[in-house]
Amino acid sequence: MKKLLAAMAPLALVLSACTATGTSTGTASSAGTAQSATQQLGMTAIKIAINAKCTTELNTLPAWKTATKVMTSTQQQNIQSEICGCVSEKAPESVTAVDLATAALDPNARATIVSNVVSKTINACVQEAVS
Repeated sequence: MKKLLAAMAPLALVLSACTATGTSTGTASSAGTAQSATQQLGMTAIKIAINAKCTTELNTLPAWKTATKVMTSTQQQNIQSEICGCVSEKAPESVTAVDLATAALDPNARATIVSNVVSKTINACVQEAVS
């Protein structure tokens, strides 16, 4: 899983850089575009890391361990995808622009930010998924 994440993160960062638009030559506008691109890269990096961290955290929750005893493998995967997708979608609510820029540049900070986001949102997402 870590090898897959390590391989996919740079690819996602490169591909997400292609989505940044704006070819203005003005200094203020270029700075805004660069900041926006950095934030997009940061959010992409965080979402990938959040998904991986969510899976790990979910498997350690006692309630999840109990619930999965009566589920099929397919059901477990579907609900896990739903929960971790929820956590990834709620990430922007828990992350500042400064965090995004930092996450794009600093892997250690990204790990800390990801842990905080997953901790804040996973229980709410579990409740949504099983309700």
